[in-house]
Amino acid sequence: MNCPNTRSFCDQPGQEHALVSQIVDVRDNLGALAVHVLAAREDLSTMDYTEMLDKLYQIVDDLHTEYKRRMPTG
Repeated sequence: MNCPNTRSFCDQPGQEHALVSQIVDVRDNLGALAVHVLAAREDLSTMDYTEMLDKLYQIVDDLHTEYKRRMPTG
């Protein structure tokens, strides 16, 4: 059984009314956010893939660090 307030719980039949908590929604979108941050900082058309992935990895790492710092402790 899936726990309430998880995406898999909300996707179950009969649970269409359930909302994914903000912390889960943020966590599930960190990768997309990282791509937008990179695109805002850099001209992606001039970057090679190695550099792009290195910078993307660093942004994701920074976002994970901030996400963990802001997670509710309760």
